[in-house]
Amino acid sequence: MTTDIERELRELFREKAGEAPVATFSAPTAAPQAVLRRGRRRQIGTVLGSAAIVLVLIVGSVAGLNAVLRGDGDPFRTGDYKVFERTATIEAFTVGSPSSWYLVNEWPLSVQTAVTGSGSASGECTAAAPGAGQPSPVCTSSEQSPQVEALPLPHGLPMFQLSNVDMGLNAVSCGQDLSANAAVLYVGLDYQRAIFGAKDPSIGPWHVGLREPEAAGGPCGAGRYATFSVNGEPFFAWVGFGTGVTDADRSTALAAYESMVVDDAWAPVPPGELTPAYVIAGGVNQARDNWRLELRPSQENVRLSLIGASLVAASSDFVVPRSVIEWAATDPIFGAVTKQAAAVEFRSKDDPSVAITGTIVPLPPSMPFDFDLFFIEGTAGVDGGAVAVGSDGDVIEGDSSVGRVRQAEVELSGSLLGHDWGVRFIGAFSEGTACMRSTIADVDGELCPRPLETSLAGDQPSFHSWVTDHLAVFAGSVPLDVAELRFTSEDGTDPPQRSRCQMGPSGWTDPDKNVCAIALPPQGSGTLQYLDANGVVLFEEGNGWGSAEATSTQYPWANEGGTVTARGSFQGADWKLEVLYYRVGYRLSVDGRRVFEGTLRGGEPVAFPLFEGNRGRFDALVLLVDDGSFADRVSISSEGTWDGRWLPGSTANGGEARLWVIEVPGAGTGRLVVDGIDRGEVSWP
Repeated sequence: MTTDIERELRELFREKAGEAPVATFSAPTAAPQAVLRRGRRRQIGTVLGSAAIVLVLIVGSVAGLNAVLRGDGDPFRTGDYKVFERTATIEAFTVGSPSSWYLVNEWPLSVQTAVTGSGSASGECTAAAPGAGQPSPVCTSSEQSPQVEALPLPHGLPMFQLSNVDMGLNAVSCGQDLSANAAVLYVGLDYQRAIFGAKDPSIGPWHVGLREPEAAGGPCGAGRYATFSVNGEPFFAWVGFGTGVTDADRSTALAAYESMVVDDAWAPVPPGELTPAYVIAGGVNQARDNWRLELRPSQENVRLSLIGASLVAASSDFVVPRSVIEWAATDPIFGAVTKQAAAVEFRSKDDPSVAITGTIVPLPPSMPFDFDLFFIEGTAGVDGGAVAVGSDGDVIEGDSSVGRVRQAEVELSGSLLGHDWGVRFIGAFSEGTACMRSTIADVDGELCPRPLETSLAGDQPSFHSWVTDHLAVFAGSVPLDVAELRFTSEDGTDPPQRSRCQMGPSGWTDPDKNVCAIALPPQGSGTLQYLDANGVVLFEEGNGWGSAEATSTQYPWANEGGTVTARGSFQGADWKLEVLYYRVGYRLSVDGRRVFEGTLRGGEPVAFPLFEGNRGRFDALVLLVDDGSFADRVSISSEGTWDGRWLPGSTANGGEARLWVIEVPGAGTGRLVVDGIDRGEVSWP
């Protein structure tokens, strides 16, 4: 029986195979966001099981390409780069190999290789003939219906390829002539066995030894083969050699196969990318996330992507060597560095003795750009920066930049007063799923403020709190220029606090947002300040929590072009209030239209309607200039109580004042209360 999930994934493969071009330097590609969001963690076994298979061969001219890439082009032969043991996981397979070998994640090629379909086809692609000098497939339009039958494809659905020579990203070694010095390990999903019939009992699970070479060879050519299953899916492996391969390279390829670790719980998942990638490095970070660093072409040069269970980060179009170093602040840190660097280090800002040495990796010969790559592990929790170090041990002077990368989820965490805390920012604005999940001393919580356009996706900081017996944690979204939080207690003390800010998740865009969190004692009152990278206060607001009452009720405001400006939203109307030159007074705009500009008399409340229409005037902002008492609380009481908040203002003669803003619903009459004292009647709108 075909399930809804199976039908959806079959449709996904059919659709994306028609869209997916081969990435080249002249026509780089990136996965559409729709592909990245669809089909995650769903089985695609039935994609392989349809009777109607349309095959698209994406095979370059390997023989011609090898002639260019092998031999003296190998950067590791210069002795300038350290060869390290690379261990990386690609889908079900964890494979170890020297970093001087070329490991390619071929699984994205599976989208372009075999697609279920029926009915008429709009085009056909065939591989270029070896030696034709045309590594891309030749495609021609066709209105004819394809034959409903499986065509032979000897290399199956490619999973990964490991070789001692750089074959590029558009070449699959299986079925091609190898250069004399080549050694290759190739693993593919044997879709033909999956298509035709039941499970083959002769195919056992991993680990299966390689068969001795047979005179007739096999689907990929001469070499040694093994067939095995992973969670019931049939795979085959091939180890092939050129006629002049060295004993050392022969042993390396065989050892890579024998030492593979296979996850038998793996299930096929549509790849998040559409093009193959070099796997530069891999490992497990301090958060126990399994990661790998992938390399693809970009519009200008290359794109580096950090891939893992909860890690998705990328940086591309590097400007090195114009800059000395470019790096992305993740764990691990990665980036590009000038070829003049003998080393890269991540140096702590707070402790000069902390300098974590990274690993420099050359670009493969198929990407001949004038810079190197690097990665630095073990940097989590260290506040610092990456530097390029010359052969004399000194930092190479010049420009550097830190890439702003986005992750699918962002977690900010720390410890205060002996208790751990953390906040995870998840979801997406566009899908209406943006939320925050907290853990404070083993107590979990979740907040999903709505509507998003006036909270987490609004113009102003949108901060929300969890208060427990152990800690109070405030967290939310902030504009991109906010880099730091600082809390000042109302009583003048400096309470213990821990704060962190970072680029928001990949779904917290349009508008782009940073996210911040701050941990404080379980009760307190004072002012929360939002600072830029230079320590300048951009916004501030009063807060009180726990058993302490909020004695500061300041409204968040910003200095926009030298003008104190506050923005808000009430009952669906967006308002903006500007404190102008004292002789001009104040300007109030509602939904982009100016409703007032002028001076206000101290102590006299003025109501401005937010809406005017057939139903009359209703919902209002009440403004009050406090030019003498500097009250701590102003409210309007009627059938309910509506508290006001203030921002710095001025009197008509230039004196200091507080401008109070009170949002009141509907229309009515109430009492103005200032610090508990009734100051008379006020009507609105």
